[in-house]
Amino acid sequence: MAVLDGAEAFHLDAGPDSPATIVACHGFTGTPASVRPWAEHMHKAGYTTIGPRLPGHGTRWQDMALTRWPDWYGELEKAFETALDIGKPVFAFGHSMGGTLVLRLAQKRGTDLAGIVVCNPSLFDPRFTVNYLVPVIHPVVRSVPGIGSDIAQPGIFETSYPRVPLGALNSLRQLWRTVRSDLGRVTLPIRVFHSAVDHVVDPRNTQMLLAEIKSEDVADHVLPRSYHVATLDYDAQLLFEGSESFVRDRLAAEGST
Repeated sequence: MAVLDGAEAFHLDAGPDSPATIVACHGFTGTPASVRPWAEHMHKAGYTTIGPRLPGHGTRWQDMALTRWPDWYGELEKAFETALDIGKPVFAFGHSMGGTLVLRLAQKRGTDLAGIVVCNPSLFDPRFTVNYLVPVIHPVVRSVPGIGSDIAQPGIFETSYPRVPLGALNSLRQLWRTVRSDLGRVTLPIRVFHSAVDHVVDPRNTQMLLAEIKSEDVADHVLPRSYHVATLDYDAQLLFEGSESFVRDRLAAEGST
């Protein structure tokens, strides 16, 4: 299927002197375009960055309807293996469901990761429709209106689908349940960034994450002027610079030990 303009996967090579490799994962119904500015900032700072395009994303929502969360996670893990093969410490970044997938990566491959950064990660949705209607109606109701471009800054739009395929959304619910049940297995260094106002992911998701992970090196940062797609919003630079500082500090700490 033809990939939407700007929605392609990317590999920004910083050369053999790059001290670490960053894997950046986009979210549900989105594309690598939503995390590319984040990745480009890290690339300019000297890091090789890899951004996979999750299966079913970046083409047509009908394609996404045929995929499920193990497909999305499998693509992230494939990008992670590519990063490991470079031979430098690997950090994983994720926005929204991309953050959820990164948390799953930390649960399964935490000893191979140097640290993770998640921005507005999702673990549940409190709405009645998502929890009680979607499991029942998704075999017969194929899609509902999309959730993209929740951005406070005027004139900025996210490359995402205009429709949400309900079969995929029901699978996302299963991913949430899986990740929630293993939050105690997240023990590696982590930075969490969450928007003060988010119309897609309820702020209680961040509260749950911080309450249940077992990481000793953990910090939460509020993005005061941004909505859900903070990677493209007013506070993007706060997110980017905070992520860069985290990676730099972790590399220095590992070097000193």
